[in-house]
Amino acid sequence: MKEISLILLISVLISGLCFGQQTDTLIYTNPQIDPAFRYDTCTSMGSSMKKYFMDNYKMPNCLIDFGYTGRISVEFVVEKDSTISHIKLRRGIHEPLDKTVIESIKKMPKWIPGINNGYYVRTRIIFPVFIEWLYGSND
Repeated sequence: MKEISLILLISVLISGLCFGQQTDTLIYTNPQIDPAFRYDTCTSMGSSMKKYFMDNYKMPNCLIDFGYTGRISVEFVVEKDSTISHIKLRRGIHEPLDKTVIESIKKMPKWIPGINNGYYVRTRIIFPVFIEWLYGSND
């Protein structure tokens, strides 16, 4: 009987702890300190993003012989734990090309999250990727 009481007590405590937790659903678009991305030895976010894509982006083989120029716009959330979530395409050029850009963003290293009132916050980013792939190879 004591064992059953102990199990019930533990399960009530655990369920009480879980019930008391709230999920932070607030997403900032303009925190006091914006999220940052640092890649390799780059010191600015722009140069970090450019270097990351130069090092990691692969043009789909089926598109190598075609020339594409333009802007792909991708939206995502930088979470408090530095990960990226809720990735979605806002503006694309060509479906296979758009998918490879999204895959590259999914594989990005962790970011430095945004800060508001001294706390890490979830922050929405709209990121433009400029494509200037002029007929050539993927080397």
